[in-house]
Amino acid sequence: MIDRDIKKKIKELSSLLNYHNKKYYIDDKPEIEDSEFDLLLKELIELEQKNPKFIKDDSPTQKVGGFVSKNFKKFKHIKQMYSLENISNSEELLKFIERIEKLIVKPEYIIEPKFDGASVSITYKKGLLSSASTRGDGTVGENITENIKTIKNIPLLLTTNKPPTIIEIRGEVIIPLNYFKKLNQELEGEGQTFSNPRNAASGTLRQLDTKITAQRPLVFIPWGIGEVIDFEVRNEIELIKNFTEWGFTKLGDFIIEKKIERIQKHFNEVLKKRSSLNYEIDGLVIKVNNLLDQEKFGFTSKYPKWAAAMKFPSELAETKIVEITLQVGRTGIITPVAELDPVNIAGVVVRRATLHNFDQIRLLNINVGDKVIIERAGDVIPKVLKIVEKNNESNYKIPSSCPSCNSKLEKDGVNIYCKDSGCLDTLKGKVSYFVSKKSFNIIGLGNRIVDSLVNEGQIKDLSDVFNLRKEKLINIEGFGIKIIEKLFNEINEKKVVTFSRFINSLGIKHVGDNISNILSEEFNDIESLAKANVDEIEVIDGIGLEIANSINAYFKMKENIKLIDKLFQNGVVIQYKKKFVGRKLKNLSICITGKLTEHTRDEMSNMILNEGGKNVQSVSSKTNILLAGKDPGSKLDKAKKLDVQIYNEKDFLKIYKI
Repeated sequence: MIDRDIKKKIKELSSLLNYHNKKYYIDDKPEIEDSEFDLLLKELIELEQKNPKFIKDDSPTQKVGGFVSKNFKKFKHIKQMYSLENISNSEELLKFIERIEKLIVKPEYIIEPKFDGASVSITYKKGLLSSASTRGDGTVGENITENIKTIKNIPLLLTTNKPPTIIEIRGEVIIPLNYFKKLNQELEGEGQTFSNPRNAASGTLRQLDTKITAQRPLVFIPWGIGEVIDFEVRNEIELIKNFTEWGFTKLGDFIIEKKIERIQKHFNEVLKKRSSLNYEIDGLVIKVNNLLDQEKFGFTSKYPKWAAAMKFPSELAETKIVEITLQVGRTGIITPVAELDPVNIAGVVVRRATLHNFDQIRLLNINVGDKVIIERAGDVIPKVLKIVEKNNESNYKIPSSCPSCNSKLEKDGVNIYCKDSGCLDTLKGKVSYFVSKKSFNIIGLGNRIVDSLVNEGQIKDLSDVFNLRKEKLINIEGFGIKIIEKLFNEINEKKVVTFSRFINSLGIKHVGDNISNILSEEFNDIESLAKANVDEIEVIDGIGLEIANSINAYFKMKENIKLIDKLFQNGVVIQYKKKFVGRKLKNLSICITGKLTEHTRDEMSNMILNEGGKNVQSVSSKTNILLAGKDPGSKLDKAKKLDVQIYNEKDFLKIYKI
């Protein structure tokens, strides 16, 4: 392809991917399957790798992460990010309305959701995302630009022909509840779960490795503006319309009201349906709709005088802890759970609440018999907030032995683990994960059946799932002939599995379905993955050092290699994708600089890709080779400082026999 055709193809793919991104993340009306989207994205990535001169800052490929920061630099907002004054009851709402109407005759109010997430400010210059920061103290926040760029519903370029010269767009970063539940399930085995979506969003934004941020389901909802140059709107409704046209997500109901009775009615209606929403809100925001009217009121040192937060009453309740039970996860982590006197919170009867870990028990000084306040939010597991009455003066005794196998527990950070490979509860968790939807997807092996099979000794390790005997199951309670036949048919059908599902099923620490997909694309087979060293794994886009160490450690353990061999012996077949790539430059990151003489830059880039190498645009500590032509420039100096291997074109071709 000539440059003109390549540039045209990149533009077409970018437009198509941006369109489908909008349909999925903003309109919530996907038109293609995820796999089709992934193929389009892969095609664009490959084109850009071969032709880096055509990569644009607003390319969809720039949302995948890959920037690692050593710390977050301070960032000064152009205009202050204010907080909101709280309104806790109808009397306070009336006072707010009366204060507004002393100055404005018959004002319109806009009522919108108050999302419970992490507040951020994003600056666009001439339509291009320039910088982003946390709220901080309202004047100075932390620069999180690279993390913000990975959020899929944030446009890198505003979709308008007349963008403002400068605009600070303020909003909330949230994690929808269905994705939050899934994220915690993935993190559960590592003992790193988040107590609520707000903490998850905030913690993810402050990840030093943007690869981790890019993998998490963050959503940005704009709710206001700071500094603006060359942009005018008359009211909040017009502003929201602009946000949507520019490519942002609108979530929740935004209504215009004039009367306090209707405002209060809307508040009560939203409060009733709050528990059914897929996102957390802790109230509504009421604002004067007209922007010129807002200017008449101005600000206090903390708040805008023309807006306030109508806070929902907390979903709290008082109850008693009747028992503290222990759960054993698939990685052996022991999680304490408070068993409660049943209590009704917002129409839901709550009987259990998480205590997270034993440090939390010590911090709250909790024990059986104590009266406590618990909180429930949406679909999130209820949690114990504090003690209101201490009925048990003794300290809770942290267990020293596993509640399942009685083996000695080991402390690691804030968590306590059972390290006994023969622990039945740990095995049950591993098997349930092994047969789950994103692994072998054996629907007939639900948790109850898995528990029975493990308890009866029919499953002693993961490979036994494919070595069950019909005659052994018939005497187990709950197993009839029809159920057994159906189960065995499904197990036999599921013996053939994709490479990514197979990797995911092994339950390697830090490796979920996303990382499994990445690994299956990079390695030809399970043998090459097992033999890969940490450096070979870490260099892969989307995988950091911690994940690489975990993968390497898993395959160094003889019992894990034996398990994989047993799976093959029991009939498991991995379906590998056909790949026609050489291996001479496998996993080597190569940067080309200067003018080449033997080949064009595009030809050399293709040769590198065809031999399993990667074209990178800049020199870093992860670069393996700098291929230097004539007039190499500053990249040569940087490569020397970082001790990167440097070759001229002739030597490179000769040494690697390309």
